[in-house]
Amino acid sequence: MVQHSSTTVSTAANGSSGPSESADDDLPSVMTCANYLKLPPYSTKEIMYKKLLYAISEGQGSFDLS
Repeated sequence: MVQHSSTTVSTAANGSSGPSESADDDLPSVMTCANYLKLPPYSTKEIMYKKLLYAISEGQGSFDLS
């Protein structure tokens, strides 16, 4: 499974691939140059909260300016 800004592509058992059926599977993304947070249209605030916390905790220390 490959995750991009607001589209998740997965390969099914029959070999076909396509966008996810739910934005709830996608992670938020950012454009740091413009201080812009891009959120998929999550179905609930609880899912949005969990996805934001996951993205923040997993992304810590992975973006450094030299």
